Amino acid sequence: MSYELIERDDGTLIMPTSSDPAAAGHSARGFRRYAVGLDVGGRGEDPSALTIIKAESRPFMTGRGWEQALTAPEYTVVYTETAKLDEAVDVIDWVASILRKLKNWTLTMDATGMGAPLVGLFEQAKVPVNAVTMTAGSSINRKGNRITCSKNVLFENAATCLENGSLRIAHDLPEKEELIRESTSVEFKMTSAGNLTLQGGGRGHHADRFVAMCLALLSETHFAPRNIEVSHLRGYW
Repeated sequence: MSYELIERDDGTLIMPTSSDPAAAGHSARGFRRYAVGLDVGGRGEDPSALTIIKAESRPFMTGRGWEQALTAPEYTVVYTETAKLDEAVDVIDWVASILRKLKNWTLTMDATGMGAPLVGLFEQAKVPVNAVTMTAGSSINRKGNRITCSKNVLFENAATCLENGSLRIAHDLPEKEELIRESTSVEFKMTSAGNLTLQGGGRGHHADRFVAMCLALLSETHFAPRNIEVSHLRGYW
């Protein structure tokens, strides 16, 4: 027997089965939410990139009476877009216009370099944001919404999820081929200090969509709670 999943306003997924008292205590709550990653570009030809990942874990019947369990989290890239925006306020407006169309979202951005000044602007605009500063090495640390994460961890996390199939790119994504090209352009590079690091783009090219995807995925795999804790855009300027 199959049951239709119900998505609540808070993003939880439930499977109503029966009012039979025997079913009490055997239900499981899944989730459906959207992780938004933002890579902030520079002036001129370096665009900003935004990628959205749908994260989902669904309840199902185990076959042992009324018992329910949850599927392993699945991550699907459902949207990506780039924009050449020279003014910081234009980046805020662009991102906010996309967030308005979503429910149950989290925003994670690159706060390295050009992204640093935008963190405060997002906070002034009452747009919750996780700010990730990329570093060398192989560590990741978090204090509140401020995160330091090595490029190695950021990129390897995405590579692992792509390899094991937990991260997929929607088959009908308009810029699917471009995102795949950027993903395959990531390469190892030896620094002058003799450290092995990962770089996106290769041979002078950018990997903006891929970095935005990695940021969105990081928020799910490393920081997202298994219960729903998401944001809605209210009172934006």
